[in-house]
Amino acid sequence: MEELVREFMNDRFVGELSFPIVCLRLSLAIIFGGIVGFEREKNNRPAGFRTHILVCFGAAIVSMIEDQLRLNLIQQYGSNGLNLALGRMGAQVISGIGFLGAGSIMKDKGETIGGMTTAAGIWATGCVGLCIGWGFHNIAMIAIAFMLIVMVSFKKIESKLIRKSRLISFEVKYELEEDISDVMLSCYEVFREKAIRISEIDKDLNNNIVVFTVSMKGRNNISDIIVSLSANPKVEYVRDI
Repeated sequence: MEELVREFMNDRFVGELSFPIVCLRLSLAIIFGGIVGFEREKNNRPAGFRTHILVCFGAAIVSMIEDQLRLNLIQQYGSNGLNLALGRMGAQVISGIGFLGAGSIMKDKGETIGGMTTAAGIWATGCVGLCIGWGFHNIAMIAIAFMLIVMVSFKKIESKLIRKSRLISFEVKYELEEDISDVMLSCYEVFREKAIRISEIDKDLNNNIVVFTVSMKGRNNISDIIVSLSANPKVEYVRDI
């Protein structure tokens, strides 16, 4: 028990990766990863409880492998045998987590860019796992605390102060034989139902195209608007530009 207490309070390298120390670090990785994962799971994000635990857990394992390599080199060659490139495995972990982040982005919103916070959370959780694996528990605890503040508290601040309206243009191409007035009326109805204000309308009668520039804010989703506009059988295609 005394060894575990010293290990938890110590922010320097240990002289041996004993069984209790390995168990402590892996347990902390499960706990800290689970804390972040629970917050994501509660908000129905694509990467949730188990994903964050495994990311933190795996990163901690990689760090401990590097730490064990350090100990082996010191034991065999002394301090002169230390390889300053021991952090390469951890660097590959940070890069590899990007694949998980990309997966969460694509799964979250389909065709649009979403899930960025979840992707960033996965990446940061992996970094915390690396800290735990090396034994830097003080850094890991502070990092997790600040991560929760950013994901929970800053979300409310963002929705109240930062999120502003943005101008988005939708290009609507209608069928050749259709009347432009009917097409525009159906588009007006879509924007009205979603409480979106139209700022500007450009018509290209030669190419059967109408461009609506609208002011969007709040939780309106671009892909949802495109789907609603495309539901009109008189419309050939809709895209945001």
